[in-house]
Amino acid sequence: MNRRLTFLVAAFEALVVAGIGLGIVLLPLTAVWLFENDLSIDWLVPFRASADVWMMAHGTRLVVPAGAFGSTQVPQFVVSMIPLGLSLLIGFMALRMGRRLTSAIELWPAWLATALVYGGISFLLSTVAYNEFVYPVTWQGTFLPPAFLLLFVILGSLLGKRQAFGEAASLPEPAERIWVLEFLNRRVDNLHWAIRAVSAPALRAGTGVVAILLGVSAIFIAVMLAINWIQVIRLYEGLQVTFLGGVMITVGQLAILPNLVVFGASWFTGVGFQIGTGSLISPVATVVGPLPALPITSALPIGELSFGTIALLVPLVGAFLATILIRRHADAIRFEFASAWSAAIILGLSIAVVSAVEMGLLALLASGGVGPGRLQEIGVNPLLVAGVVFVEVAVVSILAAFFSARPDAPDHPLVQSPRKSR
Repeated sequence: MNRRLTFLVAAFEALVVAGIGLGIVLLPLTAVWLFENDLSIDWLVPFRASADVWMMAHGTRLVVPAGAFGSTQVPQFVVSMIPLGLSLLIGFMALRMGRRLTSAIELWPAWLATALVYGGISFLLSTVAYNEFVYPVTWQGTFLPPAFLLLFVILGSLLGKRQAFGEAASLPEPAERIWVLEFLNRRVDNLHWAIRAVSAPALRAGTGVVAILLGVSAIFIAVMLAINWIQVIRLYEGLQVTFLGGVMITVGQLAILPNLVVFGASWFTGVGFQIGTGSLISPVATVVGPLPALPITSALPIGELSFGTIALLVPLVGAFLATILIRRHADAIRFEFASAWSAAIILGLSIAVVSAVEMGLLALLASGGVGPGRLQEIGVNPLLVAGVVFVEVAVVSILAAFFSARPDAPDHPLVQSPRKSR
């Protein structure tokens, strides 16, 4: 694709991504407005609500000014929790968009088109969505959505597998991809030998630990929902909504389901999470206040659980398995390091750092405020969960690394191990 075609294709795809992201929320809200609400209500109400959720998925915060809610005076508060379900969908579409652009001769026209089109859409939505009762932080609503999309498009177009077919497959890769890949290769080659040997297996194992925590958390939430299905039905009935209203509530719960998965992963580390200031839900102690009347809260591990302390084994077993399973990727460690102690300690600590940083970032993204007062603190303390994960993973990974990273016996004929000499 030449520059003009690349620009037009990227502009169209950015428009499609924005339409899908906004439409997922707008379509059910429009159906509720059309069939179940008083038509005297302006359609801009559900449109503004959809635009607000769309901007929140990109990291934008909403400001709710002080005012009266019924007979109660509510102070100003900020809605800062990101609906990670919608964010993941938009990020996935952006990555696929970036990979499709790898057949172009140059990438910068696509990046420019993405920024212009998505930036124009976000500016339009942030302007239309402004309301005296709830409004996005102006600069965030304008700049964060295009920055979010552009980040994933750039990652997909630079680091994703090239997708070029027919005559395009015989053309050279985009100059930007060649420059970035050569730059990364040079930087890796210039790293200290210890960092170069440890970085790849540590990244694999550390990410594996976090993936195990998230996977176990997702399974646990599904099991809790299945066990408490009667409570789920009662909460749906207690909301007293119609079928379309129930669909809308379900869509909203799916949008925050990844947030709950991160909360569950923190629960398995022993740190737990908060649903309001002063509350704590963890395997060793549970103190909760009034909870939102959402059916998905039936999956929360509230109360005394007989297997609560056993849950702390999940990060330990995950660290052990992840460290053992990277043995075939640790050839450089076994070749470069001469001491089993140094290899095991460095690899174990590196795995712990990777898993702690990733878990801390996930906790930061998944947490935030959703309402006034105590509801301004929902989620996980990022620094606390990162510190606990580091300690838990480091202890186990160092021990397991004595198997995964034990240096090979020297093969030089003049320097043989005692085992070989016998």
